[in-house]
Amino acid sequence: MKLLFSKDELNSKKLSNLISNLFEQNGHISFLCDETLLNGFFDEFIEKLKDYELEPIEIAAGAKKNSRPALFFIKIKVKEDLANSLDFITHTLLMNLDQNEDGYFIHGFSKIVDLKIAVQTFKKLVIAKDTNNKFIFRWYDPRVLVYLPAIIDKKSERIESFLENWHFVFFNGLYEVKIQEKRSLFPLTFTNAESAKLDLIELSNTVIKQSLIYDEKLLIRQDEILDSLHHAITHYGILHVTDLIAYGMYSVILHRNFIKSRLISAILDHYWVDRSEANSFTKAMDYLEENQYSQVIRECKESYHG
Repeated sequence: MKLLFSKDELNSKKLSNLISNLFEQNGHISFLCDETLLNGFFDEFIEKLKDYELEPIEIAAGAKKNSRPALFFIKIKVKEDLANSLDFITHTLLMNLDQNEDGYFIHGFSKIVDLKIAVQTFKKLVIAKDTNNKFIFRWYDPRVLVYLPAIIDKKSERIESFLENWHFVFFNGLYEVKIQEKRSLFPLTFTNAESAKLDLIELSNTVIKQSLIYDEKLLIRQDEILDSLHHAITHYGILHVTDLIAYGMYSVILHRNFIKSRLISAILDHYWVDRSEANSFTKAMDYLEENQYSQVIRECKESYHG
């Protein structure tokens, strides 16, 4: 998995060219669509297609009869259809760059020869287990997929092997998943340590969103945020959500080792008294003035060489 185009590099033309080239190479292209947050989002797009395949993905039981599941693969098979819908597709994908966008209506795209077989495999990969139980593992969402190499290491190659030349857009750009060697696909079983980090993904994405609201020009690495949150829990016993978000944001805005700076240490030693109390870390850090941020950043860069 690699970042093919950063957010600053990615634009509608580059994305359109990539999609068109994949179509030309294979004679078709498939998209993973998700209407969970807005039922019927793709209705008009689908109605205009002349020749396509649509394969629904039913993950949860109890789906309404005679209604399309929110999650589905759709394969465009003729050039005219792609040409007529390319603006809609690229616009929808580029929406994922917006940190305030919760929809993620298109999770990714690739060549998929047989959608029915792909859905069968997909559904097996969605059911994962840890030492305690089975659970729905929404690995296909870019906001999850992008973290997997850092969390589950080689196990992520099983998913990457299934995806085969997959592309997706996250807040910081366009990613490519390309692996030549096939891997055994299932079962996906996670250790307690892996499960603990998987549980932090949603929190990490919240930190990204809030940090970019503070300063949209911040350079953010999602894997470093995940490590910072894990460090906050395991080393400092920070367990409350608001405190973890605050810790994560300071790790982005200041430095991932901000808590070790002399100024921060002095503030926390004095004001972070009852460390088990909710919001205690956040309230203590309120004593750090914004005009002191540069001092902390400079100190951390000198101590940790960047």
